[in-house]
Formats: sequence, C-alpha cells, structure tokens
Amino acid sequence: MTDLSMRDRVAVKVVTDESQARLISDPMRREMLRLLSRRALTEKELSKMIGLSPPSIGHHLKALTEGDLISKTRSEAGGHGIVQKWYIATAQAFIVDREHLPNDVRRYFMPIDIERARAVAACLSLIRDRVSPSTRNMETLTHQVCRAICKAAEKYRGPMEDDPEKIIHQIYSQALRDTESVNSTLKPLLKPIEVSIA
Repeated sequence: MTDLSMRDRVAVKVVTDESQARLISDPMRREMLRLLSRRALTEKELSKMIGLSPPSIGHHLKALTEGDLISKTRSEAGGHGIVQKWYIATAQAFIVDREHLPNDVRRYFMPIDIERARAVAACLSLIRDRVSPSTRNMETLTHQVCRAICKAAEKYRGPMEDDPEKIIHQIYSQALRDTESVNSTLKPLLKPIEVSIA
C-alpha cells in the first residue's frame, strides 16, 4: 500500500466494479468513506466518531483498503510502541453506476436511487407545471436519474481541483438538466397533479 496525499486523490470515482460496490453497499462503510473523504483519520478517531469498537473499525478499514477505496496517508510512532496510521478516501465522492452491477448488488442501492429520483421529480415539478411521477414509472425515472448522475460525474474523474461539495452540486445540477431535457421520455412518466379546491 502506498501513501496517498490529499492532492493525489481524484474528485469523483464512478464505481463500476462489483467488489467495490459490495463494499460500499454496507452503511457503516459508506459513513466511513464519507468521513475519510473530508480528511485523514486514524482508527481511534473513526471509532469515536462512529461509535464502533477499534477492532470493528479495523476490520472495515482493512476491507476498504484492500478494495482500493481508502489508502494510508501517513504513519507515526505513538506511545508504547503503537504505530498510528491515518487513512483517507481515494476520492472525494463515490458514485455507484448500478448499470454495471448484477441485480443482487443493485438492490442495495435502490432506496438511495429512488430518493434521488424523487428529488429530481420534485425539482422538475418546480421547474414546470405541478407534476408528480406515477408509482409504476418511478423505476424508469430512477434509471434515468442514475444514468444522468454517472454521465455528469465522468468529467470529474481527474485530480481534485475544487471543493467537494461544489463538485457534487455541479454533478447533480447537470444530471437534473440532462434528466429534464429528456422531455419526450419524461412526459409520459409525469402526470399532472390535480388540485381540487372545495
């Protein structure tokens, strides 16, 4: 494992690898990646922040390191001969491209994907007339939103050049524009909300 500096990280990693996606599907590991995407932390610091025992954190750190999702950034000898290691995420943000994954892995991300699609539908309802997606068509809208996010993230695969939240905002803004621009596909999915005033 080579040491990774803050400036060596990429802004966004679009995850298409099944084994990496399986690692990210665990909510605890997603939280660790979120924390480690902001700054380097030790096992002890993560343990306090997350509320898991150091051995449990160590287990997750090992899996994430082997999956090339995090890397050691530095080591220092501490008291009693204990070597402290700082870990950092290899990217500022991880976006899972579910199209490249088998169905058994995709299902772990479906709740997140549906929430994103609902947010897009809500934004579209503000942009246009009041609209609401039908339940049976949410899967199609979810698929379109996921594709748009992955496509927008492609241009941020290089080195980190901007604030991570700004980059994520730009990705989601572009995805919203791309999703909204597929009018012919979205129109059948979006039904007007009928409001009756008594």
